[in-house]
Amino acid sequence: MKKRFIYFIILAIIFLTSCENENKSTVNASEESIEPLNTTIVGGRVGGSWSVFAEGIAESIRRENEGAIITVEPGGIVENPLKVATGLVPYGLSYAMTSYAAYTGEEPYDQPYKDIRAVSVVIPGNYYQFVVSEDVPYHSFEEMAQQQAPIRLAVDQKGTAGEIITRKVLQEYGISYEDILSWGGSVDYLSGSKTFEMMADNRIDATGDAVSAPSSDIIEASTIMNLKILPLSEEVIQGVSEELDMNRGTIDKSSYSFLQEDVETVSTPAILIAHKDASMEEVYQITEAIYENLDYLRTVHSEFKNLSMENMMNVGNVPLHPGAEKFYREKGMLP
Repeated sequence: MKKRFIYFIILAIIFLTSCENENKSTVNASEESIEPLNTTIVGGRVGGSWSVFAEGIAESIRRENEGAIITVEPGGIVENPLKVATGLVPYGLSYAMTSYAAYTGEEPYDQPYKDIRAVSVVIPGNYYQFVVSEDVPYHSFEEMAQQQAPIRLAVDQKGTAGEIITRKVLQEYGISYEDILSWGGSVDYLSGSKTFEMMADNRIDATGDAVSAPSSDIIEASTIMNLKILPLSEEVIQGVSEELDMNRGTIDKSSYSFLQEDVETVSTPAILIAHKDASMEEVYQITEAIYENLDYLRTVHSEFKNLSMENMMNVGNVPLHPGAEKFYREKGMLP
């Protein structure tokens, strides 16, 4: 009887040991099957501020996910929504206005790209700034139209965000590019740096684009020439905001030494977008990484200083990715 009891004890020990080893094997196999986060974000041109923004987001993800491999590739504001929507890359940066234009098939896109989803705001404010030489004989768009001023206007390449906004703003005031030409003016498609060089040489009078406030290009230009920024009227702000999915914005007079008062305008945030098929868990992790690294991001670029827990989900009208939506809901940022 005693021997039989000892025999059962030995069998029980063997059984329990076997179960424990099996559980350990299962856990180890499960741990080995979890691969580090590995993805790509498309940002801006090499050396530009948007490449810095994208790298800041990438590093935030790496900090929260050990072993994560996040590749940053060059891109552009208009191109990035197409790259994401067509699956060339899973994530990208763009304006909220251009992302929504791609989603709905509005200019400059030729069809709707419904596979775009929003993740988070990256840079809360990019303000439309219509900069003119102090020497021009008008102080508002209304005066420009009344005088039929022969304005020498520089805009970015046709179909870019800045060019579209400029054209829509002028249209709201009843001004077309053709009108400007008929008044004896000109419309040139130039890059920002080239524009300010020509303004300094008195070959260009005005330019418009949606950029940060303050903008380093405008600050630099103001050191060698006298400038002013024309405000937008209430009606124009409302019209452009509705048509282009933009927001009301105010450029604080402290942004530039030449401003005497705040400038009312329109604004759009830069946002991180994702393909709709990006996994919910991965997008959740990325959203969480941005949320947890706001202090770090503020050390990467001054433009991150206005990004906060309160505004990171203000992405405009592009639908949120379910992974981001889950995170914001858990944090009480969504009902």
